Amino acid sequence: MFRRLNDLAIFDAARWPAREIVGRILGSLIALAFLTGRILRLPNSVGYLNDLRWPQQLFGTFSQLPRWVVPPAPDLETYYSRFGYSRDQITLLWGLGLTLWILITGSYLAYMVAYLTRARAQSVASGFMETLFPLLVAVLPFLTLLTDPTYREWFPERTQAHMTGLYLILGVLIAAGVMQLTALLTLRRGFTIMSEARVLIRSGIYARIRHPVYTSHFLLFLCYTLLYLHAATVALYVVFVAGQTVRARIEERKLAAAFPEYEEYRKTAGMFFPRLRDRNP
Repeated sequence: MFRRLNDLAIFDAARWPAREIVGRILGSLIALAFLTGRILRLPNSVGYLNDLRWPQQLFGTFSQLPRWVVPPAPDLETYYSRFGYSRDQITLLWGLGLTLWILITGSYLAYMVAYLTRARAQSVASGFMETLFPLLVAVLPFLTLLTDPTYREWFPERTQAHMTGLYLILGVLIAAGVMQLTALLTLRRGFTIMSEARVLIRSGIYARIRHPVYTSHFLLFLCYTLLYLHAATVALYVVFVAGQTVRARIEERKLAAAFPEYEEYRKTAGMFFPRLRDRNP
């Protein structure tokens, strides 16, 4: 079936008119839409503490907008104090949430910058597996957020495991957010969603890992799967990891064909995690 799809002219990106310009515009507009959504959800994503006035003042600027556009900000202190959590515990939770919001929002901004500044493709995507397949895989994590969160069912607020688990999950999310933002800023000119060869990046985090953006996605999606734990979301995660692995291998064939030095690079950098030792003798 994939072979038949690959032969369809619609999946030959080289035939698309004004491909680079349209790609820059559409990609940056999509990233801008996600960025706008993140900003509008700031109050609901972070919440506020009673004695911190600047978040309440900041969130007040959104008060004229309807709630379906800007969901209300939760009062974390009032909510969690009912379950016996200390002021320090609640403040730490709020700080971790704000840090995560900054990193994810910054990543959407980095995606937009990457679309606007990336280099022209030296090897253009061709066929279903290089054009549409990467896009389908990329949207899978967002399907998880359409389900109901279950974390409180597994770890109710009255149990100490609830706050400890949130700290651990937020810590991993923050680490993954730092990796994603760092990788995007480093990749920038070589960035692409479809399987194309633009610029071979071997500096920074790419000196040790060939696909650090995918690694960060594995960690981010894993954490959200734990927060939205259903049989369907676990299945989505497995499909996502498998799809990203296939996607990475397709990209590597593309890069190896465009850049002869890629095979040497493959020996020194791991696919998703750093190599413990180089493959060079």
